[in-house]
Amino acid sequence: MPRSTFLTLLFVLLFAVRAFAETDSLPARYFSLGSKKVGICFGNSPAYTGFRFNVMNKRIRTLNGFDFTLLDDDEDGKSNGISVGIIAKTQHQNNGLSIGGIVNALDRANGIMVGPVISRVGRLNGIGIGSVLIPDTLNGLVMNTLLLDKHLADSARSVIRGVVVSVFRIDVGKMNGIAISIYNRAQAHNGLVVGAVNKSSRLKGIQIGLYNVALNNPRRLRRLPFINMHLGK
Repeated sequence: MPRSTFLTLLFVLLFAVRAFAETDSLPARYFSLGSKKVGICFGNSPAYTGFRFNVMNKRIRTLNGFDFTLLDDDEDGKSNGISVGIIAKTQHQNNGLSIGGIVNALDRANGIMVGPVISRVGRLNGIGIGSVLIPDTLNGLVMNTLLLDKHLADSARSVIRGVVVSVFRIDVGKMNGIAISIYNRAQAHNGLVVGAVNKSSRLKGIQIGLYNVALNNPRRLRRLPFINMHLGK
C-alpha cells in the first residue's frame, strides 16, 4: 500500500483522537485507596505511585507504577512503569512499558513501546513492537509491519541504530545495523540489508536480495541482483 495511504490513515486517526480529547479543563478529581499520592487510584490524579485507573489522562506530571486509561492525552507527563492507553496514548516520556491501542505517540520512550496500529516516537531506546512505526531516532530492536521516516521532507534526518525486522517496508534516513524486510530503503546504510528490494544512496556494508541498489558504487556496480556491497569510504 503506498505511503500516501498510510499518511492519510494516520492523519484521520490522530485528528479523531485529538478532537475527542480536547478537554483542557478536565479537573484533577480522583479517589485514592491509601495516601493522597500512593496506593490504588481511580481518577485523574496528576501525580501518583501505585496502581492507577482512569478514563482519560490530562495534565499529568509523573506516574510511577501501573497506569491504565482509555485515552491518554497528556503531552507533558511522564510515566515510570507500565502505561496502557486502550484507545490511544500521547505522552511526553515513558520509562518502562508503553501500550497504545490505535495510536501510541511519545516524545521519548525508554524501554518497550507497543502499538498495534500506529506508533510515533521522537526517540526510542529499547524495543518497538507493532504495525506502523514512525520514529525520529531509534536505538535498539524493532519488529513491525512498516517502518516509515518521520521526516518525510528531509528523510536524512531520521537515524536508526540497531536491528529492524519489518514485514513489508523499511524506509528511513540513516540506518546503522541490520535491516530485514521485503523492501528496504535508506539514504545511508552502514551494515547488513536483507530483502527482496534494497536501495541506498550511500551504502557501507552488504545488501542481499533480488534487486540491490547502492548509488555510491561505480556506475556498473550500482544495480545488481542477489548481492551488492560497498566496503570502502
